[in-house]
Amino acid sequence: MSLAVGSARTLVLRVITLAVQIPTSILLARLLGVEGKGYYTLLTVVPWLTAFVLLMGQDTAQTWLLSSRRGRLGPAVSYCAALLLTVSPLALAAYLWVVAPRVMVGVPGVLVSASALLVPLVVARYLVLSLILGYERVVRFNLYYLATSALILLLVVLLVAVQGRGLPGALAAFIAAQALVIPAGIWWIARCAKEDSGGKARGSLSGLRFVRRSLAYGIKGHPAGVLATFNQRFDIFLMGALSDASQVGLYAVAVAVAETIWHIPMSIHLNLFPRVSAEGGAEGADRLPRAFRMTVLLCAALALLLLLGGRMVIGLLFGAQFTPAFTPLAILLPGVVAAACASVFESYFAGVDKRQYQSYSAGCAFALGVALGLWLIPRYGAAGAAAASTASYTLQMIVSISLGSRAGAGFGREYLAFGLDDFRTLLAVARELAGGGERK
Repeated sequence: MSLAVGSARTLVLRVITLAVQIPTSILLARLLGVEGKGYYTLLTVVPWLTAFVLLMGQDTAQTWLLSSRRGRLGPAVSYCAALLLTVSPLALAAYLWVVAPRVMVGVPGVLVSASALLVPLVVARYLVLSLILGYERVVRFNLYYLATSALILLLVVLLVAVQGRGLPGALAAFIAAQALVIPAGIWWIARCAKEDSGGKARGSLSGLRFVRRSLAYGIKGHPAGVLATFNQRFDIFLMGALSDASQVGLYAVAVAVAETIWHIPMSIHLNLFPRVSAEGGAEGADRLPRAFRMTVLLCAALALLLLLGGRMVIGLLFGAQFTPAFTPLAILLPGVVAAACASVFESYFAGVDKRQYQSYSAGCAFALGVALGLWLIPRYGAAGAAAASTASYTLQMIVSISLGSRAGAGFGREYLAFGLDDFRTLLAVARELAGGGERK
């Protein structure tokens, strides 16, 4: 299956997932209000980020070891089990005693304690998904997301809309959905191993050699993953510390709408990263120009649609009280497109074990985003956070492109050689999807 078709199928699944997530977001906004939506965002995002940081990039390392055929599933599963048992209690302690007291000001203490259940679930989720993606089962990877989103919607309807349990019910729905899909993920991993048993042999890394290689890859690239994720989510931390819950709620809606664009580069990344890992640097670099052009075309088109119709969409879906979210949305859109462009190079860096370059670009962007956020958020609230994010995403794109040549993927004219062939490719992929074809 070609990269274009694989990415398109991934995008279709992510759009379906988005179609499930949007009603959830609308229900929560209307049922919880602006302040309640802000609290819900903090209760779900902050423990998630805490677990992600302390996982030290070991989830991405499993994907790389399996997709590059350096490692086997048995050692990977054993290592993931050990990680779950060691990382979870450390992350729980960090969340409850270090992070939450500084960021979750004003959030009811009992809900903060309940949200700690997310920490081990998030660790398990990352590890399960990393093994699935390591076998390049991208469809299954996205079905996992779809199942989780569908469960959240169902439980929000039951607990919040029907039973009226408010913010506690919304948090319970989110936690329960994460827990319920993990057994399905484990079952899929077992299926992956059986389906792959007759294929190309995988590497022989095991025991301490496997652990050392996993730690070397993960820790080297973890600053990149942390900084890239924080560059997308640290504004929520700053908003929680420097502004009120209403501004957090408005900003959460603006981010949710703007990040519909993010499904496009993420669909490409989920196919490009393991493909580059399997093929190597030279063949992987040949795939980048077209991937970059497709990313620009699709993301820019969607951003323009959101700019033209965003105010009406926010008002219709979330209610009149959320229409001020359009201003931060409009400010965010150019930055999200820039971040999408950077992600093409970051997928390549990860695939060729050059994640330090992603660390450099994300580090520069994060420093700028924090500096601007500290200055702009107290003055302008959600709009200030959006301006800081857009500036940081733009810098991340510039630095990623500049570093591409050092990693073997120089930025040349072919990256900007937009033409009719690109549109023909999009149409051909659409026809293939409409007509069915090989599934993976």
